[in-house]
Amino acid sequence: MTVARQLGQAVLLLALLGCVARLLAVTIANKDLQRHTATVHDRPIWIRDQCCGGVLPGGDIGGDSQASESFSVRFHHRDHPGVLVTYCYDATTDPDNPTTITVQREIEYLLCTDPTDPGGSELWSAYRTTVLPGRYASLQAATDAALEAAQAHLVCEEPWSGRSPWTPEHQEEPR
Repeated sequence: MTVARQLGQAVLLLALLGCVARLLAVTIANKDLQRHTATVHDRPIWIRDQCCGGVLPGGDIGGDSQASESFSVRFHHRDHPGVLVTYCYDATTDPDNPTTITVQREIEYLLCTDPTDPGGSELWSAYRTTVLPGRYASLQAATDAALEAAQAHLVCEEPWSGRSPWTPEHQEEPR
């Protein structure tokens, strides 16, 4: 009985060591992945603003085609708080065909001196607007989709360096 018991304990010990080895391998892989992500192409690291749960009413951003309230999500640079990227989502209608209801996303790139008052302390900004795929049967459905898109926007993947066009070391601007 003692030989069988010792053999059983040895098998359990080997299984435990195998699990520890797998955990160690995953930990090392994740550490390398996190280090790699933080320094990809020397891009800035963007942090999502969590004010009011991270999604704020964005007001009027879409001009004549905007058909609903917009919802915005803001990211700021980890080391330079006055460098901001804001995504605004809203329901919109096609000016040529008002019955076509879609969701548009406007991306704002902004440099400011006071991140608590970006509009009042703006130094430079640029915008890019995209109509997202899909059409909606009602304005409410598109508004709900715009809110869901803003809530789901958790990561800023913009390649913008955070520099204004007049900065001598400016190498790229928003695409």
